[in-house]
Amino acid sequence: MGEDRPGPDGTVRRRRKDATRNREALIAAGRELFDAGGLGPTLDDVARRAGVGVGTAYRHFANKYELAQAVLADSVLDMVTAAELAATREDGWTGLAEFFDAVLRPQASKRALGEILRGAPDVAPWEEVHIRIETCIDTLLGRARRQGSIRPEVTSTDIGVLCSLMGTLIDTFGGSDPQLWRRFLPIVLDGLRADAPKRSSRRRPAAADDLPAAPP
Repeated sequence: MGEDRPGPDGTVRRRRKDATRNREALIAAGRELFDAGGLGPTLDDVARRAGVGVGTAYRHFANKYELAQAVLADSVLDMVTAAELAATREDGWTGLAEFFDAVLRPQASKRALGEILRGAPDVAPWEEVHIRIETCIDTLLGRARRQGSIRPEVTSTDIGVLCSLMGTLIDTFGGSDPQLWRRFLPIVLDGLRADAPKRSSRRRPAAADDLPAAPP
C-alpha cells in the first residue's frame, strides 16, 4: 500500500488523473471514429485522434474491439431498453414496428454497433444483450399472433434474420445515406402483415438450425 501513498509532490495522484484523462480521451476519440467508420479504424488511429501515445492506448485497451465495447456500452443499454419498452405495447403489431426502429436506429448513427451485434471477430459475444433482444421478439411475436396481425408462419428466427439484413443494409449504404433503412423498413413490415399476399412455398418455416454459419 505504501506505493500508492502520494508523496509530497502528489506524483501518484497526478498519474491516476492522467490515466483517467487518457482513458476518457481514448473513449471519446473511439466514439467519434467508430460512429463514422465502423470498426475500420485501428487503435493506433484512435490514439492519434485522442492525442495520446500508442503505448498508452494499449495499456488501457488490448485492442480496438475492447475499446469499441467500452465506447458502445451505453448505446447498447439504451437500445435494449428501447426494445424492451416496445415489447410492453398492448398492440403486438405496433410494438413490433417500434422494436425494429429501436434496434435499427442506433445502428444508423453508430456503425460499429451493428458490426458487433452481428458478431464482429474478436469481440466476446454479448450474451445477455442477445437474450434480452430474443425475449422481446418472442413476446411481441406471440402477442401479434394472438391478435392476428402477423402472418402465422413467421418465426422468431425470421424476425432476427430481418433485423440482421436491415443492419447489413445500414452497414453497406450508411456512409452515403444513413437513413436509407427507413425507406425499406415499411416494405419489410408490409411483408409480415397477416393480410400480406401469400406466396406458395414448399419450404417449412425457418428455424435457428437452418441458418448457415457466419463466414470467418
